[in-house]
Amino acid sequence: MHMKTISISGAVAAGKTTLLGRVLSRLGSRAACHEERPQDNPFIREYYADSKRWSFHSQMTFLALYFDDDGSVPEGTEFYLYDRCLIENLVLARYRLGEGDLTQAEYAVIEKMARGIERLMPPIDKYVYLRCSVPLLVERLRERGRDYEGELGVAYATKLSALYEDWLATLPPERVMIVDEDAGVDLDAVIRFIEA
Repeated sequence: MHMKTISISGAVAAGKTTLLGRVLSRLGSRAACHEERPQDNPFIREYYADSKRWSFHSQMTFLALYFDDDGSVPEGTEFYLYDRCLIENLVLARYRLGEGDLTQAEYAVIEKMARGIERLMPPIDKYVYLRCSVPLLVERLRERGRDYEGELGVAYATKLSALYEDWLATLPPERVMIVDEDAGVDLDAVIRFIEA
């Protein structure tokens, strides 16, 4: 039986980790995951304090964190979920490139590394894309209280959302479910999409 690889995707604070937890609870032992852990990035505080100095370090580390798992998947796993797939990190790197925090050469190295790692990983079978309005993203950024995220606000959420929509347009539409976070998540519909 082919194990399906699923990415729960979307901008920072779109609700990926929350939905991942709900999906894992529903699928139980049939599912395993790689959870994004920004707190494990040793450059995260420096990155938000001085993004120009630390963006390259931080972006490369986010790619490296995909190797934190030992690579083993429990027997009988039908679904392997990513809380942001690896290649999605290029959306964040593009944001930093646009802000002048990465040079074109630094971005090219990050992209080359990401594309190379992606070729070594199982392809993503399906994407659950969380679309979130800018006001809701800003509200969630403030609510979650990660002190290192500082004053991320409307301008950040607007630019990042636009970059995410550009990335969404590159994905095969038949393998994507778009979830409107502002309207609320229909967990049953998400599970049906994953299982289909």
